[in-house]
Formats: sequence, C-alpha cells, structure tokens
Amino acid sequence: MGNVFMNEEEMRKMGIQKTQKMEETLCLHRERYSLIKEINRELVKLFYQGGDVNDSLDFTLERIGRQYDLRLAAVLEYEGAQKEQVWTNCWCAQEGIRFQDEFSSRPALPRKGTIGQPYCQGREGLFRGSKECSVLFCGWEEAGAWTDFEKETLQELARMVSFLVALRNYKEEDQRRIMQLKRRDLLTGLYIEEAFKSRVKEELENWKEDREYALIYTDINDFSYINDNFGYTAGNEVLKAFADLLCQCENRISCRMYSDLFITFLWDTDRDTILQNVVKTSLEFSRQQKEIYPSCSIRLTTGIYFMEQKDENLDIAIENANLTRKSIKGCSSAFCRVYESKMRARREEEKQVLAEFQGSLKEGGFQVYVQPKFYLSEFEISGGEALVRWKKKDGRIESPELFIPILERSGYIVELDFYVYEQVLIYMQSWFEAGKEPPVISVNFSRSHFEREGIYRRIISLTKAYRIEPKYIEIEITESLFASGYELVKEEMAQLRQAGFRVAIDDFGTGYSSLGMLLDVPADIVKIDKSFLSRENRENEKEFIQHMGKLIESVKEEVIFEGIETEEQREFLVDCGFQFGQGFLFDRPMPIQVFQEKYMK
Repeated sequence: MGNVFMNEEEMRKMGIQKTQKMEETLCLHRERYSLIKEINRELVKLFYQGGDVNDSLDFTLERIGRQYDLRLAAVLEYEGAQKEQVWTNCWCAQEGIRFQDEFSSRPALPRKGTIGQPYCQGREGLFRGSKECSVLFCGWEEAGAWTDFEKETLQELARMVSFLVALRNYKEEDQRRIMQLKRRDLLTGLYIEEAFKSRVKEELENWKEDREYALIYTDINDFSYINDNFGYTAGNEVLKAFADLLCQCENRISCRMYSDLFITFLWDTDRDTILQNVVKTSLEFSRQQKEIYPSCSIRLTTGIYFMEQKDENLDIAIENANLTRKSIKGCSSAFCRVYESKMRARREEEKQVLAEFQGSLKEGGFQVYVQPKFYLSEFEISGGEALVRWKKKDGRIESPELFIPILERSGYIVELDFYVYEQVLIYMQSWFEAGKEPPVISVNFSRSHFEREGIYRRIISLTKAYRIEPKYIEIEITESLFASGYELVKEEMAQLRQAGFRVAIDDFGTGYSSLGMLLDVPADIVKIDKSFLSRENRENEKEFIQHMGKLIESVKEEVIFEGIETEEQREFLVDCGFQFGQGFLFDRPMPIQVFQEKYMK
C-alpha cells in the first residue's frame, strides 16, 4: 500500500499542500488499513489457538458480511472430480455460518446486488479469469452504487480470502501426500499391510455370489542372490518390475509386506480364470527377468487361498495362503499351489510342536538314541550315530520325521542339535570315568546352523568343557549343504578336521550328488543313502556300485551304506568290497542308556 500516512511536517518539507480531498483519502486508507489489520490480528489469534484454515475462512466471511451489511458471503471453488463449481464456505445474515454437510442445495443468491470476484491458486500463484478458480460471492440487501473505496477494500479482503483458500488447498494436498505415504510402500507404490487389509475389507462388502475371491501370497525365489551379486539397486528394480505386473490388472488389490513378500487379493468369474491369471503373471515375470539376468533363473513361489464367504477372518485367510506358499518353497517341480484343508491341520500340529518345544527340552522330554554302525563282514560294532526321539507326557514316542522339519523351519533345531551333542559328551565322559573307551559317535547338524554363525566355536567349547578328545566325535552334514555353495560349511568343516574331528557327508545320493564335488569338500566319510540298496535289478548295478564305491574311497577314508535291512543286501555289499554299514539288520536305534548297557560292557 506504500507509506500514505505522512505527517504534516513531512508533507511541508516535500512541498505538498494538504487539501480536503487528500484528508478524506488518507482517512479512507487509514480505515481500510485498520480493518484489514484487525482481521489479520484475529486470524493470527485463531491460528495460535489451534483453529484450522476453515475456521479462519468462516471468520473472514462473517467479518466481510457484517462490515458491508451483506445478506450472503460465500466461497465457490472448482471441484476437479465433479468438474463444476461447488460451495465450500458460506455465511448468511439470517443463518450464520453454514457447513459443507448443509450444502445439499446451494444458498440462494439475491437477483440484485451480487458481485463475484474470482481468484484462484495455480502454478503461477494467484491469478484471475480461470475456469478452475475460487470465487468470493457477496450479496447485499439493497441495490445501489458502491463507492470505489468500498470496491477496492472488498477486493483486498477477497485477496485475503483467496490466500486462505490457497493455504487450505496446500494443506489438504500435504495431508493427501502424508496419507499416501502412510498407506503405500515407497518403493513399489503398492499398499502396505494395514492399508491393504482395510481396502480388501471394503471390497468384500461388495461380495457377489457369482464371483470367486482369492488371496495370493508370493515371494521371489533366491531374491537375496540378486542383492548379493548385483546390488540392492538391482534388487529394487526386480521388486518394482513385479509390482508393475500386479498393477496391470484392475480386479486386484496388492500389497508389499516386506522384502520380496507380496499379497494380492484377486477376484474374477471363476477359479480357473484366477489360476490362469496367476500363472500368466508368474511366467511373464520370469521371462522379463531372464532377459535381464540370462544366467539366473528368477521365478516366483505362490500360495493361493480361495475364500468361501465374505465374513471370513482375513488374517487367517492370508495365513492360509502363506502356509500354502511355504509348503512348496524350495520345490523345483512346482511354483504355485492351492490351499487344502489338511494344510491347516499340519499348521496346527506345527504350532503345537513349537509351543511345547522349550518346556520339553528343559524337562528332558527329548531323548538321545544311538544306532550302532557295524563292520559288514564280522558283525562287530564300529561306532554309532546319535539320534533323537521326543517322549511326550502321555508316554508316546514321537518320530523325528514329525518334528524335525518343523524345528528346522523355526530355527529351534539349532538348540536341539547342541542338546544332543552335549548329551553325547556327558555320556562319553561317564564312560571314560568308568574306565571304558567309547566308540566313535556321530552327531548330525542341520543346515540352519550355517544360516547363522556356524558350529565350530560352540563345538570346540563344549568338547573342551567335557574333556573329550575330538577323535571320538564325528560331525555329520548332509551332502546338500556342501552342494549349495555355503563357503562357511567348507571353512568350518576344514577347521574341525584340523582340530581332530571326523567329518561325514550324510545322505549321499539323494539328488544333489556329484562325484566331482567330493574332491573339494573337507570330509573323511561318505554315507551312501539307502535308496541305492532298494533297487531291484541289482546284478546290472553291482558293477556301477562297485566302481562308485572305489571312486569315493579313493578320495575319502570310508564309505558307509545306510538302511541295510536284509542279509542279501549285506552279502551284496561285502561282495562289492565294502566294509561298513548300519541298518535294522544289525540293530535298531535305542536309548543311549540301552546302548551303554548293550555295547559298553
């Protein structure tokens, strides 16, 4: 507005002669300045007391209405979604402030005495004359000419209203962005878990009986391989590529849980169409990634759960889909599976196992068994293999096939393996104290150890604590662990051998075997899986097994055949020139106390 409030001394120095008209103009400017200053002061007070922009707009409209004795002062804004002007704020002389939920019908504007002054927010700031604008409407009671001063003052107030409207729009946009960040995964743009569940529940309200609804739980196989070998940027691109595929279908709601885990809610006319959709997405994703990473085989593992009714527990439905995914994780012959009710029963069994594990371990519910190993030709004991059985409170003995896989998936197997190892050391110590030299006992260690810190340090520490020489201990590792490329496995097995322990490759011949692999792995013994003895046409295979055994013996110290159950099998192996074996023909696994009484006389 400039400095229009000069005093008489300043005017005299500048040679300005004060006139009546100038006096009137100065009074008008002071009046306008005082009004706007008062409104600004009230607005600041409103903001300070926690009022929002709408409160400030309503206050300003009311001040304008009362200042000019208007019937109506209102803001009309362009609504992009509706593509029309809509009322957002309104003050009426008779009704006061009207709220948005009262705008079912527009406030009546007087036919006479209405002015509209458009201002709107845009990229270039505030400007006039746009279709997408905010308009301050004012209606007064009696038609008549307004003075220029009144019009100019109203324009100033309209600019103030326009500023408040722009401020509200900015705040609303910020809120929308904040809500977007709260509901969406920053990397992929998909929903986060809570927002996903909320959105799915909304869709389920529109449940239709002629539709099928499915929850699909997916992960990217060996995703860590991409991160480790190509970097996290490449890994992020893989995640975004899969998210883009999910977004191509309209009848989907998708969520990125974390890492490479995704959930999708999908609906269609029938189950076959949904399955085809899932398979198509999976194949297309694998094809895209093969073009980028020709040396890799990046594919998806997917579990599908079809919902039966709209009021199903969503969390359980998601868990069912995830349970199905886990059931084929690591399976080379399947990448997709549909949920079956028996999976839930297995899941409940798994929960029961995990719930009882810790207490049973402390109370001695897990018992160490030993199965003897024999010289094939003399029927004399050559050693033993430590195994574990679970004695339940009702006296039942649980087979390891029922609980070992569950403990491996949960990671509890690490505790159980070392419990068995320590029990073997305790018994060995008692045998030495009784003046009896123990046979070599082998102890199995799961792959789960090598997904953490390994086994070397803890084995050394326990062995020293019980004062057992390493030569009496044999460490068994499944051959799949050596074949999987775990460098920690090779490193620690080499360290254990150097410390005096014997190392055995267990289950050789179960699918990963390579005779060439045996040249590289630090092991002393190879245990041949019992599947080699279950073949019918043995005469044709005798020469093969002989040669295989000789090749193994040429690079390792011993070959032991597992699962010998008949005299015919024993004679066959003796005839082939093998020395060691174990199986029901010789003896079954027995509690370590029984083994002690039977073989430690």
